Parts: sequence; structure tokens; C-alpha cells
Amino acid sequence: MNALGFHNDVIGLFNSLPAVGVLCVGLPFAALADRIGYRLFVLGGSVAATVASLVLALAAVRLWAVLAAGAFALALTVLGILGVPMLTQLSTPAERVALFSVSQSLSWVGTLTGDLLGGVAPETASRLTHAPASSAASLRAAFVAMTILLLATLPTAVRLSGARGLVPIEVFPVRQLLRVDAARFARILLPQLLIGIGAGMLLNFVQLFLAQRFHLGPGPIGALLALIAALAAVTSLLSPVLSRRLGMTRAIGLAQLAGFPLVLGLAFTFSLPLALGILVVRQLALNLQGPLFQIFGMEYVDARERARLAISQNVVFSLGFGGLGPLVSGLLQVRGGYQLAFSVSALFYLLGGTIFLVLFARSRPAVEV
Repeated sequence: MNALGFHNDVIGLFNSLPAVGVLCVGLPFAALADRIGYRLFVLGGSVAATVASLVLALAAVRLWAVLAAGAFALALTVLGILGVPMLTQLSTPAERVALFSVSQSLSWVGTLTGDLLGGVAPETASRLTHAPASSAASLRAAFVAMTILLLATLPTAVRLSGARGLVPIEVFPVRQLLRVDAARFARILLPQLLIGIGAGMLLNFVQLFLAQRFHLGPGPIGALLALIAALAAVTSLLSPVLSRRLGMTRAIGLAQLAGFPLVLGLAFTFSLPLALGILVVRQLALNLQGPLFQIFGMEYVDARERARLAISQNVVFSLGFGGLGPLVSGLLQVRGGYQLAFSVSALFYLLGGTIFLVLFARSRPAVEV
């Protein structure tokens, strides 16, 4: 978009648009999952994603491709939202920190693998068919690879859907689908909103920042982001160690507070090695607290409200990361450059971490009991 002549404030506006869709799609499914259990959604989402991926690989009509893309996005949204409460329900408190850490690590590995296949498959098809890598025929290869991977996961999804832990804990009346403990939800969601805004002000513009301030091209930037993702996959496994040493609440709050000096330093540095080091350390610090924050939220609310909290967290973070964050950052960049925008981003990290520690200083999750 920058190459097309759009200013950073307009880019921020475009980045903020997808956040609204999560609210419209996720909340009804999460409410139903809390009432009827996760079994139907696990199996149905897995099958729907596989079928939609196959249609994308074969479709020659635009309408079918659009419908398949929508179905695929819906299925993955539902599976992604229900993953956290489902893991919580299937595990004991003693297992959760390690389980969630491994889960987050595997998600980074999956992201890296997907990015790699998304580039390699069309290039390979292009060499075999002598068609451009950007042609529809070559791009279909990526969807074929995706379909094969999804087919490989179906047996696991079938076995998982039969687990006894996926039945509802208590079936409550339909009229209570949207009734939750609002006070508890607000306390756990406020810090996440602030961190989401701070992260959105920074991360949506990292590639643009590196290109504009340090004149890096797409290749080096892509290599850096891949390196960060690989390191994140490894450091996720260290979350249990951090939790044991500091306690879960302190570990979460201090990791969030670490974003303040790091992002503030990034705003004013003109040294490329220092900027790259800051980006790596910031990502790793926030990545360490990710699994811990997920567990903390799931144990903080009633078990019957976990799916609704998961979607609420998703919505709140999306509104911050994909909505308010990039919108505010783009506006500030036009007026004061990256120094102003990233300084304000750092303040949101400071607010989020401080408020979390103040609200939950005396909380002791079940995993620590």
C-alpha cells in the first residue's frame, strides 16, 4: 500500500477493518459451545476447513472460490477461538502450563511451515508447468498442499471429538447464552485491550518502519521475521520455567512491562543492529507470557464461561491490535513520525502491565495451588 502512494494514516485505517468480523462470527459460536460442548465444533470445523481448502484448490469459478475462502476463514476462526478453552477442559491444572507452552510453540512451527509451503509450492509448480508463479495454476499448488495437511489432521480431530472432556459441564438455558460475570470479564479484558493497542501500534508497521528508517528490502525483512518466529517457537517452551520462578501473575505482568523500555528505545534508535535486537527481545518477552495469560484467564472465570471469555479476549485484542492500534499509530506517524507513535505504544505496554499487576497481585491460579 505504501508503494501505491497511501500515507501511513490510511494504511492504519485499512489495517483496522478486519477486527470487526471476529465479533460478528465468534460470539454466537462461543456461546453455543459453552452450552452444548466443543465436540460438534471440533469435528465440524475440521471437516469444513478441509472441504473448503479442496474447493479452493479446484475451483475455476470466482463465486465458488469466494464462498470457499469465506467458509475456510469461518472454520479456522471457530477452531482457533475454541482451542484455548478446549485445552483447559481436557487438562489438569498441573499439566496446563507445559501443555499451553507446547501448543503455542507448535503454532509458531505451523506458521513457519505454512509460510514456507505457501512460497515453495507455487514456485515448484511454476518450474514444472512453465507457468508464472503468480498464475492461478501455480497458486493452486499451495491450496493442494494445504488440503493434504488438513486431511492428515482429520483422524486426530475425530479422536479428539470423542474425548469425554468435550461434553458441556452444565447445560444452561438458551436465555443465558450472553450472560456472564461482567465484572470478572472486564478485569481480565482491560489489560489485554491496552496491550493489544500497544502491539497494534507497533507490529502493524514493523515492516514499513524497517523499510523507511533503515531502507531494508522485502527479502531481509522477511528473513528477520522468520528468525523471530523460529526463536518464538523455542522460547515458548520456557514459559513453565518463568512461571515457577516468578509465579504466574508476576511473570505475566513483568513480561508485559518489559515492552515499555524496549518499544521506547525502538522509537528513538537509528542503529539497525540495536533495532533488530529490540524487536527480537520484545517478541520473545511477550511470547513467554502468552501461554500463561491464556491459562490465567481460563482459570479466572467459571468453567461454563470459558469459550465466551476466549472469544471476548480474541475480540478485545483484535480491536486493539487490528483496530485502534494501527489507526492511532498511523495518525500519530503523520504528525510526529515513528518517535511519537512508538512512544505512545510504549505507554500502552506500561499501562497494561501495571494494571494487570494491580488488579491481580493477590490472585493465585489453580496451577500454583
